[in-house]
Amino acid sequence: MNKELADQPQVTEPEAVLVEAVETSEVSPGIVRRRLPSSGQVVARVFDMEAGVTWPEVDVHDRDELIYIIAGELLDHGRTYPAGSYLYYQAGSKHQPRTENGVRILVFGPGQP
Repeated sequence: MNKELADQPQVTEPEAVLVEAVETSEVSPGIVRRRLPSSGQVVARVFDMEAGVTWPEVDVHDRDELIYIIAGELLDHGRTYPAGSYLYYQAGSKHQPRTENGVRILVFGPGQP
């Protein structure tokens, strides 16, 4: 083993999953959630929304929420956000997103207090 590598502190390998292999749970008809490994302080989830679906209620944020659109389009606050868009919802914001063509989003938010 290379001496430089041997002198490095031990690094724990990341916990890796294939998103498609993660168990789903239904949020409401046409919306499924996949809970990804995370610390508990920050929760990572992937949501799939089928075409024509609206989030079942107004989502009110008591803390920040970060969304990355992986595929499809998310419609929110009168705007269309295509794949590759990043949305930052600050604490105190609220929204009720929907999709016409279907969407997959990656959401980072606070764990339970």
